[in-house]
Amino acid sequence: EQSDWLCSNVAKDVGAVVVSVKYRTAPAHRWPAAADDCYAALVDVVERAAELGADPLRVSVMGESAGGNLAAVVALMARDRNGPALANQILIYPLTDLTLTSPSLEENAEALILNKRDVVGCRDHYLGGQDPADPYASPLSASDLRGLPPALIQVAQHDPIRDDGMRYANALRAAGVCVRTTCYVGMPHGYLAFPKFCRSAAQALAEICATLGGAW
Repeated sequence: EQSDWLCSNVAKDVGAVVVSVKYRTAPAHRWPAAADDCYAALVDVVERAAELGADPLRVSVMGESAGGNLAAVVALMARDRNGPALANQILIYPLTDLTLTSPSLEENAEALILNKRDVVGCRDHYLGGQDPADPYASPLSASDLRGLPPALIQVAQHDPIRDDGMRYANALRAAGVCVRTTCYVGMPHGYLAFPKFCRSAAQALAEICATLGGAW
């Protein structure tokens, strides 16, 4: 329900079939349950593309916040496991470094919507003491990012995990991946979930839809 505004608008504006995945969540189901569920959903959806009225050759992954982490991880899994092929990845204020070394964590430690304590707590619930540097938990830790699909990475200025997105963008570029980044000035984490309140939400949605349409 939280993501219905985003998913339904992408479906309408792009003319796409949008599948929202109900993955298992922590702390009842710790990593890698969510990542495994999302990859399994990708494989299943592509296999049933005709049934869904979708094109299995034009597929993207998209997610915001924790979902941005999962979208990035699924892109890695798809590359490592020989498919499905992805046209691009849309990462909206993603968490990419669960070792929590981004400078913005301190700069925006007391930010609205999401603060440093929230990030630490969510990370600990998700991993339950497991290795935060595993690439399928922290995509930024991957030793090789070559061969990943083009990416749109959107971040917010007043977000403790802003630099996670920017650092991942830089790492992708260094690996030869085409990346577009946008930092929405004055915005907090989660701005896309408040389209009637955050002035950048409409612009961010338009950028997402244009990027998806162009990739397909």
